Amino acid sequence: MSLRKAVLGAALLAASASSALAGEVTLWSWRTEDQAAMEKIFAAFTAKNPDITVKLQFTPDADYQNRLSTALRGGKGPDIAQLKAYGELQPLIQGGYLEALDESVPQLKEFGEAALGGSRSIDDGKLYGVPYSTPVMGVFYNTEIFEKNGIAVPKTYEEFIAACTKLKAAGVLPIAAGGANGSAWALEISVGVVGPTVYGGGFYDEMMSGKAKFTDPRYVAALQRVKDLAPFYSDGFAGVDYTTATQQFISGKAAMFLGGAWENGSFKAQNPDLKFSIFPFPADKDDGPVAVSTFSDGSYGLVSDSEHKEDAVKVLQFIASPEFAQLFADNLGWPPARSGATANDPVLKSMIDMQAKPTPYLTLVGFRWQTPTASSILQAEIIDMIEGKIAPDKLAADMDAGVATWFKPKQ
Repeated sequence: MSLRKAVLGAALLAASASSALAGEVTLWSWRTEDQAAMEKIFAAFTAKNPDITVKLQFTPDADYQNRLSTALRGGKGPDIAQLKAYGELQPLIQGGYLEALDESVPQLKEFGEAALGGSRSIDDGKLYGVPYSTPVMGVFYNTEIFEKNGIAVPKTYEEFIAACTKLKAAGVLPIAAGGANGSAWALEISVGVVGPTVYGGGFYDEMMSGKAKFTDPRYVAALQRVKDLAPFYSDGFAGVDYTTATQQFISGKAAMFLGGAWENGSFKAQNPDLKFSIFPFPADKDDGPVAVSTFSDGSYGLVSDSEHKEDAVKVLQFIASPEFAQLFADNLGWPPARSGATANDPVLKSMIDMQAKPTPYLTLVGFRWQTPTASSILQAEIIDMIEGKIAPDKLAADMDAGVATWFKPKQ
């Protein structure tokens, strides 16, 4: 009798453990700075779905892709993975590590193509992720520093330079910037901020069709403009990394920071008292809205080896919902991938207003599909360009030569 009771007890315990595991969906992300906000967002999901718990695991961006790829190859990945977009997503699709979501997440039909483009397979055209944001890039600025120094938001490039000059004369760091220690991607972002106001909103289509190349005078001029801002960057620029640059802005030591929408929530979380907003980098003339870079930041995908697909799909359907979009906007402060969310945060409202004239973030959307990517070449050489060790046209030529080995213009 005792043996029978023990066996029965063990069976019930195992069943209980299995049931608890079945209701737990693991989700991996590289956005360590968003942990508190994401826990709050998914707590709202669990409140309505008490039988499903979303277990969030965060890995720093620098290590995330390697950890995810290694885990997927070993069949030990998460149920849901945060995925990079465009070309960086394709190897995971082609490796069979992800499931298409077109049928299981029908809400994807309600998203625009600008959001979906980063999640689409180049082989079968299907969608392998639920996008979460379409960020814009611009100039974050400390509103108190601007007001104290009598500076209005610049409407032209000349006014921008005048503002930088005035700030520097007053002993204020005009632009916090750096790309040392593996963070040259932040300087690539700077090109994404400045570039469209020089080469124009239609330049992306010209590049895709082969009518223009990186050696085009307009793109070279955009690189030159980034270089021309060097006198206003952080002291010891070549040795300053992204984290240090953000801290210079967050602490109030710098008046401006060139970045993307994701910085909004991060800045607020690190310094709730910081008074700041954002504006698009100005063009030479004040002729109305200027082109700003935008893109699909990434998505959440269903791992093929997941043992909890039914529950994971429910989580993905939540991520595709208007409710998630609003929670994302309210808690993270950057434009959600799904339209219709209310911008309750004034900085977010400014970002959404900036989307009036979007253009794809050139190096990411168009030229990060195979190696060498335009981004890898740009990041490897941009510090040298800004410091004057190589000319902008040399960097442009190197980018052009690199992508020419694989890029085929659309006919």
